[in-house]
Amino acid sequence: MLFRFSQGQSFGYLRGVVMILLGLALLFSPEFTLVSIARLVATLFIVKGALAGISLLLSRGGQRNPGLLLECIIDLGIGLLVLYNPGGTVSFFVVILAIWALLGGLLMAFSFNTLRRVGVTNWGLFMSSIIALSFGLVLLFEPLQGGVALATIIGAFSLVYGIANIISVASGRTM
Repeated sequence: MLFRFSQGQSFGYLRGVVMILLGLALLFSPEFTLVSIARLVATLFIVKGALAGISLLLSRGGQRNPGLLLECIIDLGIGLLVLYNPGGTVSFFVVILAIWALLGGLLMAFSFNTLRRVGVTNWGLFMSSIIALSFGLVLLFEPLQGGVALATIIGAFSLVYGIANIISVASGRTM
């Protein structure tokens, strides 16, 4: 045998290859990849809801769990909604991220102003607030393009991480 890998090395290489493949998919076809991931998540919700329903039906003698029924209904509902409109779901999560960035940017701006009043000037905090606010506004007003941009950034990160992971495993170090 030319190469011998330990189980840890095999999983390390596998993780690196999967990250590289995900990175390439996100870089070269971000829209398709995002919709595919949304459909995968929808399928997982539907399967989870179906299993909760089966578990509910198989429960013995009047010991029905209302929480399990609620879980079944919510999981099936979310799964079907995401499966019906994966692009809208991606846009929804981008808008949630935009709101998060806007709130974070506002909090950083208020913190900068409060610190400035007591004589502490932190220009890094000021610049961070401007970047977060700008990022949030772009995502809020252009969620689909923002989602594609995020997918591209995550794709580049995944590609670099996968390559670094393979190099790390090959050199005998772990990440």
